[in-house]
Amino acid sequence: MKYSLLATALVAATMAVPANATVVVSFAPASPTATAGTTVIQDFESFADGAVIGVNAKVFANSVSGVAARPNYGSTGNFAAVLGTPNAGSYTINFGPTNLFAFTLGSLDTYNSLTLLFVGGGSTTYSGGQIINDLIFPSGNQISGETNGQVSYRVTGGPLITGATFGSTANSFEFDNIATAVPEPATWGLMVLGFGMIGAAARSRKVKTTVRFA
Repeated sequence: MKYSLLATALVAATMAVPANATVVVSFAPASPTATAGTTVIQDFESFADGAVIGVNAKVFANSVSGVAARPNYGSTGNFAAVLGTPNAGSYTINFGPTNLFAFTLGSLDTYNSLTLLFVGGGSTTYSGGQIINDLIFPSGNQISGETNGQVSYRVTGGPLITGATFGSTANSFEFDNIATAVPEPATWGLMVLGFGMIGAAARSRKVKTTVRFA
C-alpha cells in the first residue's frame, strides 16, 4: 500500500502543473542552423512530392509560384506548406511533452497562425508577427531574413507543449524541420521512478485464494 501511494504521488507530481504556460518566443533571422538543444522529428523527407498532410496542406519538393515557396534558410529536400486557397488550411503534429518546440520558417505572412497545444488540453495561438515576436515585418517576403529563419518556443513555466497546429487563410504558411527537446533528465528520472514503483507494487501484490471442500 505504501509503495502504491508513493508511486501515485510521484506520478501526480510530474503531471501537476499550473493552468497556463509561460512561453518565450525566439527568432533567429536568416539562420540556417537548427535551434540548439533540439532534435528534428519531422523533415517531410518520407513523403512524396504533393502528399496531403492535413486540411489543404501539402508537402513540396520545390517552390511553386503563387502556391508555396521554400524557406530561404536551412531547408533542403522536401518542405511543407499550409495553403489558404480556396479554403483555410491546417496541419497538426503531436508529440511527447517537451519544453522546447522549434521549426524552420519560410516567408511569414500576416495571415499565418500557429497554435501550441499543451498538456492538459490548453492552447495558445500566435498570429502573423506574433509567431516571431515581431509585429513589424515584410509580410510574405520569400528571401528576407526578417521572415525566414529559425523560430522556437520555450516553456519556462506551466504545462509542457504536446503539439502544434500550423494554419493559414491564404497561400501559404511554409515550414520545415520541426524539432523538439526531450524533457529534462530530472523530469525523466522522477517519471521512471514513479512508474517503477507502480510496477513493484503490482508484482508484490498477493492474491488470496480460498479453497472449500464439499
